[in-house]
Amino acid sequence: MQVGLNLLGTEAIYGGDIRSVLDLAATADRTGIDMITTGDHVGFNATAHAQRLVSDQFPFPLEHPWFEPLALMSAVAAVTQNARLGMSVLVATLRPATLLAKQLATLDIVSGGRISIGMGVGWQEAEYTATGMPFDGRFGRLEQTVEACRELWTAAPATFAGRGFEFEDFYCLPHPKQHRVPIQFGMAPSQRNFDRIARVADGWSVNPNDMRGFAESVALLRATFAAHGRDPESAEVHIQLNPSRDSSGTVDLDATAEAAHRWHSAGATTIAFLPSRFDADANSIPELIDWMVGLKTLN
Repeated sequence: MQVGLNLLGTEAIYGGDIRSVLDLAATADRTGIDMITTGDHVGFNATAHAQRLVSDQFPFPLEHPWFEPLALMSAVAAVTQNARLGMSVLVATLRPATLLAKQLATLDIVSGGRISIGMGVGWQEAEYTATGMPFDGRFGRLEQTVEACRELWTAAPATFAGRGFEFEDFYCLPHPKQHRVPIQFGMAPSQRNFDRIARVADGWSVNPNDMRGFAESVALLRATFAAHGRDPESAEVHIQLNPSRDSSGTVDLDATAEAAHRWHSAGATTIAFLPSRFDADANSIPELIDWMVGLKTLN
């Protein structure tokens, strides 16, 4: 089992100081955390956000600060050496494919070949309108974005024709350090979506709302990999786990550890935690990181 640290919202533990979050990332890396991630939203329409609070119990208020993930993870790369760096999930289709390819290749080189990126299409049409990107056809464009990135990451010159963008005899250097940048798609479990993952990506980043029937979904994902001629055991499955609480509402770390290993047995390859969900303060964070890393010894 791989254990991840999701930095989203962690700055609140330090009074909003994002530089303290970089210190946390460096500590987690030294302690043995396998992956460090964050989330992504460019912004929100207030009405759409209010609807999301009701329909999906969206856990972040409208005023929550969303640091640009590629910029933030570049800073994390500079203070870490071992942990893989990712996003859960990057709304990739808000960004032009060639620019995204350049940003991710740069991050992979700066980090020494450590990126592993969750990508999705988001849910908010207003976010697309505000960035000037088309909302319709976004699922197909996500596939084409990854295909275009992989072309740009391996060929010079590169040529690709996609929906609404194309390039020919195009040099986009440097290439990433990794031969194949791992990409997970964050989307609902279905045969159609798992086919998308098997065609161009490397795994599934699971929305907490999609955990029902998880073992069956993982089995379908692995069967889909096999049907596409890929090793089914190579499919990555990343989940985010909230802490268990006892009858008084207090975080129960023993119960949370048991839950983590149940999800791992059901097919999760990486289990990430948000410190902000553990009622932690700045003084207790190091102990919480030790607990996270200790989960790996209980396999």
